[in-house]
Amino acid sequence: MKVNEYPNLLDVLITRLQEPLPNKEALAMMFPNIKSMPEHLPDNVRLSAVLLPLFIKNEEWHILVIRRTEDGHPHSGQISFPGGRHEPEDLNLQTTALREAEEEVGISPDKIKTIGALSPVYIVVSNFRVFPYIAYLESPETWHISPNEVQSVLEIPLGELFNPKAKVQTEVVSPTFPDIRRTVNAYQLQDETIIWGATAIILAELELILKARS
Repeated sequence: MKVNEYPNLLDVLITRLQEPLPNKEALAMMFPNIKSMPEHLPDNVRLSAVLLPLFIKNEEWHILVIRRTEDGHPHSGQISFPGGRHEPEDLNLQTTALREAEEEVGISPDKIKTIGALSPVYIVVSNFRVFPYIAYLESPETWHISPNEVQSVLEIPLGELFNPKAKVQTEVVSPTFPDIRRTVNAYQLQDETIIWGATAIILAELELILKARS
């Protein structure tokens, strides 16, 4: 997605995020056999938030994702967005997303303009309800990753990510259930990196919003 072809992308997002969001359609894209998220979440559900940093590089719109460090936790080694658990001292969930992005990849909150929120996603295996926030990073700098949490950073052109050829069905293994292989819908990057699960659902909603732009 070249900037000169989508110069008003941020304005489109600001407008569309105020309208009903296509969360059910996004879920159906990635998990067609699941009709909806649970209507009633557990009383002990844990809240978390992630940040979707958009930025311009080489005259193209990009999005930042991270590869989690292999540590044996439920999302170990997977592709996700910077983010984590909501802490009592956080003013709100948006604050959580900004704090975690600074801790994990070194994005200073004063360099970020928050655009709006996508639909929350419930992750069964870790009992997290994840609240995604889209933000614009005007001048991306060198990422300063936290090696305890982040193995690497991926800067993905939106044109590559949302190319129809990037949609695949593939087998995956969750760190939580290492003996079970599942066939899922996913995004596959040119370097064969696979993005699936909650991250894929969040990206699918973003893709649907951009495709419906006026």
